[in-house]
Amino acid sequence: MPTETPDPEPQDRPTRGRPRSNESEQAILRAALDLLAEGTDLGAISINVIAARAGAGKNTVYRRWPNKDALLVDALASLNQPLPVTTGQSVREDLILILSAMITRLQDSRATRIINGAMAAGHAYPQLRERYQADVIEPRREAMRKVIRAGMASGELRTDIDPATIGNMLSAPLVLRSIEGSPPQGPPQEVAAELIDAILLGISRRTD
Repeated sequence: MPTETPDPEPQDRPTRGRPRSNESEQAILRAALDLLAEGTDLGAISINVIAARAGAGKNTVYRRWPNKDALLVDALASLNQPLPVTTGQSVREDLILILSAMITRLQDSRATRIINGAMAAGHAYPQLRERYQADVIEPRREAMRKVIRAGMASGELRTDIDPATIGNMLSAPLVLRSIEGSPPQGPPQEVAAELIDAILLGISRRTD
């Protein structure tokens, strides 16, 4: 993706000691998401366009984000719930926490439409796609793998399983349903528990 450079015009330079406005940042993120929600081609979205939609100066945007990719990744990331804090006391309960956050986002039709559209267009913009994968998706996958590895170490799970494969078995059906336009319905924790219990039946350590 071509990058833009900040406009050196002095009137948009930050005043010394002026704190960054969280309200302005949120307006910029909302503007980026609105453009994506409207189906605007990624190539037509620029810092100038986002700044104009947000009612902000271009250099205001550049003080927070170095380029368009970084801004769009942060905008997409804001659609996801923060990673929940796991307790380490139960594999089942920790996985329910992680998967529930994912299900909550998948049940948000606007958020899902925006992210799916951006990732589909990402084939033409690999840097954006790769950055979203690294900054947003991979930490969530690693959180799930970490819980599974902890269960293997504690004896709760079998030791002959691959944490990455099990993580994919848990998340892939939910993502596929979202792509097909039929996101999981029902309370997120109940949906997560049903799926997790089906998988745990096969990977729990047998005591008999």
